[in-house]
This record gives sequence, C-alpha cells and structure tokens, in this order.
Amino acid sequence: MKRLLLFLLAIIFLLSMTACGGYNGIMREHLSNEDNYYDLDAIFCSYKKVDDRIYLYVTVEDKSAFDSSESNKEELRLELVGDNCDVLGECLANNEMREGDKLAVKCSTWIYMDSTFYYIAEIKSGEKTFLSFDDGLKNIIKYIGNNKSLF
Repeated sequence: MKRLLLFLLAIIFLLSMTACGGYNGIMREHLSNEDNYYDLDAIFCSYKKVDDRIYLYVTVEDKSAFDSSESNKEELRLELVGDNCDVLGECLANNEMREGDKLAVKCSTWIYMDSTFYYIAEIKSGEKTFLSFDDGLKNIIKYIGNNKSLF
C-alpha cells in the first residue's frame, strides 16, 4: 500500500512539474485572439537572442496598454517566438533595423501568473513590413500549439 501511495505521489509530482513548461488552455485562447494585440509606436533600441527567442528592446511614449508596473521602465522588452524569430532574425542580422528607428508594432500586452507575454505579431518601419500581422499571429498560434502543457 505504501508503495502504491508513493508511486501515485511521484506521478502527481512529475505531472505538476511538466505542466509548467507549456501553454495551458487559458494562455492558448488569449494569445490566439487577434483582439488581444495592440498597436504601438515604438523606437528600436536593441535586441538580444536567447535560445529560441529574440527580445526587442523599445521605447514607447504611450504605455497605457501595458501593466502599470511598466510605466517606470525606460525600455520595454517585447518578445519574438517560433517562426517569427526566423523572419526577424535575418533582418536584425542584416542591420535592417537600427537603433533609433521608428517602428509600428502590434503585440500582446498580457501578464499571466508571473510571466509577461509581450509577443510581437507584427512589425513595420515606414513602408517596410518586416512581419505581417497575419503571418505573425499564425506563427504564434503554431508555436503555442506545439508547446502545450498537460493541464
């Protein structure tokens, strides 16, 4: 009986650990809804590639779409995931975006649990579209669908 109880506790522990590594239903629903993405006028500051993500650091004048904790930060960290990294990675490597460039960005501004989901779905500079909203949102949906949590 003790072995069975220990086995069940071990299974529950393992399942709870794996549930934290993906996107649950609430996250997938929110990030898949195009109404949850906001237009921002931003100034490009820098970027950083970390593992399978690219973080864009930008400044924006109007931070009203973001949580109040962002109002004191000089730069916002927006995130590219999945195939959107491939699309923008090449542009960034070729210096098509430079510090000080004005960008039109469409991103989510959602904080869920203890994480920010400032995912970029569209990015433009002047007449040039680096990532269209249709493609960007499709890539985000694909990424979160491929990385579902158990619960």
